[in-house]
Amino acid sequence: MPRAVPAAPGISVSGLRQEAGLVEFYLSATDLPAGTALDQVGVAVGDRALPVTSAQISAAQGATTAPRRAVVLVLDTSGSMLGAPIDAAREAARGYVRALPSDVEIGLVTAGAPAVVVLAPTRDRAAAEKAVDKLAAKGETALYDGVRAAAGLVAKGAWGQRRIIALSDGADTASTATLAVARKASAAIPVDTIAFKTPAATAGILAGLSRDTGGVAFTVADPAALGDAFAEASGSFAVQLLVRVTVPADLSGQEVRLAVSAAGVRTEVPVTLAVDTGATVPLVGVESPGPGPTWLLVLGGLVFAALLGAFLLVVSPMLAAAERRRRLTQVDQFVAAPRRTVAQGESGQVAAAALALSEQVVKSANAEGRLATQLDRAGMRLRPHEWLLLRALVCLITGLLLAMSVGLGAGVFLGPPVGWVLTSLYHRNRAAKRVSAFRELLPDALQLIVGSLRSGFSLAQAVDAMARELPDPIAAEFGRALGETRLGVDIEDALDRVATRMRSKDLAWAVVAIRVQRDVGGNLAEVLTTTIETMRERETLHREVSSLSAEGRISAWILLALPICIGGFMFLTRAEYIRPLYTHPMGIVMSVMGVLLVVGGAAWLFKMIKIEV
Repeated sequence: MPRAVPAAPGISVSGLRQEAGLVEFYLSATDLPAGTALDQVGVAVGDRALPVTSAQISAAQGATTAPRRAVVLVLDTSGSMLGAPIDAAREAARGYVRALPSDVEIGLVTAGAPAVVVLAPTRDRAAAEKAVDKLAAKGETALYDGVRAAAGLVAKGAWGQRRIIALSDGADTASTATLAVARKASAAIPVDTIAFKTPAATAGILAGLSRDTGGVAFTVADPAALGDAFAEASGSFAVQLLVRVTVPADLSGQEVRLAVSAAGVRTEVPVTLAVDTGATVPLVGVESPGPGPTWLLVLGGLVFAALLGAFLLVVSPMLAAAERRRRLTQVDQFVAAPRRTVAQGESGQVAAAALALSEQVVKSANAEGRLATQLDRAGMRLRPHEWLLLRALVCLITGLLLAMSVGLGAGVFLGPPVGWVLTSLYHRNRAAKRVSAFRELLPDALQLIVGSLRSGFSLAQAVDAMARELPDPIAAEFGRALGETRLGVDIEDALDRVATRMRSKDLAWAVVAIRVQRDVGGNLAEVLTTTIETMRERETLHREVSSLSAEGRISAWILLALPICIGGFMFLTRAEYIRPLYTHPMGIVMSVMGVLLVVGGAAWLFKMIKIEV
């Protein structure tokens, strides 16, 4: 029983789904050698093997989740098959039905004149065997009509794998369709042909049909070998596996190629791995040596140049504009209409130039995306370059105030860092308050969503109704998520961005629950209710721990504030007593040691009072 067209074994990946830390897909194989099992699945990224678990798909699972697979048998029931040939064909077809995996749907078409669809694709093996048993031989051969009818059965729908097996014992004599029409109808469906005691010319036509459609051609000389041909053809459908791959945290968000191997065959799948919003990367600190005197001089020069440039760019034009406004005011006494718009236009040009310069700085530092995320988290309606310019102005004003109150050196060296730290503290404090408010309102927000879902609303409608009822920041963030969905983003992805932006693990868990419910089904309202109860229990425990550790936190803040406040008080009232600490070499050493001890004590104190819930 030689093959007219050899087929190489292969594996295919379908139904790929992923979430943070997990990639899931269905693995199927075609044309595996007899006795080869689809097991020992391996998945790797480059030379790095990933943890894998696999499970066989049953018929019940395949009915809902796995990609559908189908085969349609086209059997010649012409008068020439009467007697032993039709009996052998029925027996071989029954063996083929029993050999297929349980999730493969089976259809049956008779190729007698006229071609008849006996059974639409079904997983019911008893119905398939019953249909095969009823086959009877009579009339002429209409193989091309049978192939076209079989292709119509599996032409529509989402099929993971589909195939046609056509058996004929002679040339087509009664089809209304030609060979070209049959080939066109099955162009995207592999057709395996079995030439049963046919002349060489007819066997060549059948082999050509298989070759053109990517199928396999068999030649059978006697009824006893017909079962072997069907048994070998059943190798096109191997057991389908559900494969789950655990993704390490360091690969989160990367574009990789998953190399999948099984049964000695390998394939690659390009994947952009999901970002794990809950993953944390340990920070490794490296002690840096302090700057030398030369670097301090260079740094001071750079700070002075920056302040001078800011002064020339912003303050000087503003002073010149003020002088122009004063002169124009004198002229306005002799004209009919005021001319204040000229001065306003010039000041606007100065502001536009400053904004353009800060925008170039942000883009050159490639920090626009990071700053935008930080501003969104704090609820500040500023663009990144506007925030940078505002911080620069605060640094300049702080330097000027310190220069006028303390001295030029303090203004130059301490002004910019102090202004930068003050703006950073303001931003962090505002972001922390907004994130805390979001965390406190989140259970109530999800409770409103649950109520809307139970009233018959869709998830998007429930989120919209909730956003209209609750205040900021819940309304603003979920409203932004709804805006993204109107632009084509999935609601789960939009909510996941909200969880990342607001650093909310609770919302990230809720999004995971929504994704799981969307994939496997179930009552979303009950799932979210359980999630809400867990959030509220965690919040209760968090507040209890916060109350119990309040005394330790207050003590830490008092101990840290004492040296700073007393040092500042003495600097203002007894400056000559403090001056040796930053003018004498020994005093500088003592000051540095004192700062290090305070920082070390602060780290130890906050480590002691920090309790993870």
